[in-house]
Amino acid sequence: MSTRPIIYSTKRIETFYVDFTTGRGISDAGHTFTCQASRGRKNPTLRDKLETVAHLANQTAEKATIVFTGKVPKAEPGDDGQSRHWLLVDTGQWEPEGHWLGTPPTGRFRHATTRKYLEVRTAAEWFGSTRLSPPQAREAFQVLDAVLGDLFAKHLPAGTQTALMKTPGATGMNLWAASLPKSITLEPVSEDIAEELHATSGQHHLEHTVAGPSADEHPDVVPMIDPNVITHLDRFAYVDGRFMYASLCNRLGLGPGVRLNQSKATELLDSDPYCRARFRVKFTVPDNWHHIGIFGCQHRDTASGWYYPNRPGATGESWADAAEVFVARKFGWAVEPLEAVVFSKQMPTQRKRFHGDDHVARRSMTEAKPLDAWAKKLTDARAMLATDPGLPPLMKTALGAALRAILIQTIGKFASRGRGMTQYTKDPKTIPAEAVPSLKRLGEAYVYLIPQSMSRQQQMYYRPEFSVQVWGRGRAKVLHNTTNGVECGALTMPGSSIVGINGDAIYSSYLPQWALPQEQGGVDDGKAGRLRLQGYLDSPVPTPTTRAARDTLRDKALKAGAQLNADAVMDQAAFDFEFTYQDDQPTSYTEATAEEA
Repeated sequence: MSTRPIIYSTKRIETFYVDFTTGRGISDAGHTFTCQASRGRKNPTLRDKLETVAHLANQTAEKATIVFTGKVPKAEPGDDGQSRHWLLVDTGQWEPEGHWLGTPPTGRFRHATTRKYLEVRTAAEWFGSTRLSPPQAREAFQVLDAVLGDLFAKHLPAGTQTALMKTPGATGMNLWAASLPKSITLEPVSEDIAEELHATSGQHHLEHTVAGPSADEHPDVVPMIDPNVITHLDRFAYVDGRFMYASLCNRLGLGPGVRLNQSKATELLDSDPYCRARFRVKFTVPDNWHHIGIFGCQHRDTASGWYYPNRPGATGESWADAAEVFVARKFGWAVEPLEAVVFSKQMPTQRKRFHGDDHVARRSMTEAKPLDAWAKKLTDARAMLATDPGLPPLMKTALGAALRAILIQTIGKFASRGRGMTQYTKDPKTIPAEAVPSLKRLGEAYVYLIPQSMSRQQQMYYRPEFSVQVWGRGRAKVLHNTTNGVECGALTMPGSSIVGINGDAIYSSYLPQWALPQEQGGVDDGKAGRLRLQGYLDSPVPTPTTRAARDTLRDKALKAGAQLNADAVMDQAAFDFEFTYQDDQPTSYTEATAEEA
């Protein structure tokens, strides 16, 4: 059965932008205000902020939103077992109504008497580490809304007041549904294939390749750098993909998916190495291999994530995208297909035409393009903002982060099978048995997750085959690709120089020539998907033995690298949660009701 997602005509919700520390803010309408602090306090409490905004908000409207800017505390469940989350404080008559205490957090409050509903969110959810004042956050949302609203105008329903929804992921989903080709047939993958995709598909290649506490301890994983021998790196280069996911969305395969046995899988791989398919393969690392791994394998304890075998002679089995298999074979790995799941390359054409002697016009078949138009418009939005001479660099950084968040989170949401809802209590006896595995202690509160089943609406957006294809292509591209006739990627760099891989980012002590702009002798032509130098420290630095130390070097390199290319300012913001999908209760998001934007 073919299902098409619902397109929502979204309405605006009154929003107030507030500095978390000082309580100074600005409304949608541009009116400035300061939240009054309780007696004896220098800065307003959360309760003070809720009271102030409720007083200023439209009294006839049922709900409003607060977006916090500035230094919002980062306390999360399980940080140290003692910290109290900033949402779990005394808010008087403002009763909590299903918070999300992860990163980024969401607070939901309803007044016990007036029944006014206030939702609390953070600017960092959209703009990452960009430091924005309340007026700047307001302006960034307005510009983003204007650009996306203009580009998607002809696709959005009549009466739509804003192109933005409550989260970047929800925004991306609705814009995708609006731009989806009308002729496309969306058949869901079968239940068994869907389960297999979730069980066997990792997301991003995340690996720290310096021996130490952040390195993988699996015996088939060999660190690239020993910090006891190489105590300092001569330099630190940070290379990552420009709006990478947009370049990976072209011509994705469609469901429902067809299973192939070993002989058919081998035949397909040999005849069509660029097929839209996933293969279960048996692989062997070459005996002379001294580089990072290619295929991701799950630890026995799945909570420990994925590891990438690179020990010479090591063997393993893994599910991988055809693009990953292509890279492995190119670099001499022995790869034996065991089975495959292949997705359709075709969809009906938009228009009916007469063919031959036909008396009735009919649609023929063309290449499937379920995400192409959506990704193209997001890429166009990025280009418009990057080249706008009237936008200051800080605003470009914020808007570049927002578009990246929309892109990445939407791809993640295609594989969502329903969210959970965080609940908390001070009485452990009230915790349901099924929630015990997710239990975290946070100060005096016990926080746990209540799983939610997938709604009918969510089922129409559920396309895990899109997610796994994009993720697989991304893992392959960061390792090897060809740009303007030049081979690029981590596998073209010395293995001993690789510090780590983080999604589409490569951290290294080697500066690859191909990562430079064309005017500096490289091959980066400014297009989306290019791996290019994003940050660079041209002096010795201590070898980072942990991911945290590596991230510190990344941030320093970002600041130093901003002068390399004017376009780089679009990607200066970092997200602590970039590759973490946010679970949450389904009723809190705009895709659940067309009224909540």
